[in-house]
Amino acid sequence: MEAYLLIETDRETGPIAGFLRGVPGVLLAQDVRGPYDALALARSDPGGRGLERTLAEIRGMPGVIRALAAPLIPAPAEVAEGRAA
Repeated sequence: MEAYLLIETDRETGPIAGFLRGVPGVLLAQDVRGPYDALALARSDPGGRGLERTLAEIRGMPGVIRALAAPLIPAPAEVAEGRAA
């Protein structure tokens, strides 16, 4: 399972993408502007348990106010293979 993680901070902490990249399960992370301060792409085991551990670690980081997961929906086989339905 893969999910985008939407992270909000207190903004006093500064950019956190570099720290997020060190969290197990995080594939990439980027600081952003807008309602969230950072986005990350994370991958877990098939049962999704790793994703909960990843979120728990991020939520425990100094300055993190909120971290939400937006799980990716697998594309239908026709779209994934380049054939539009």
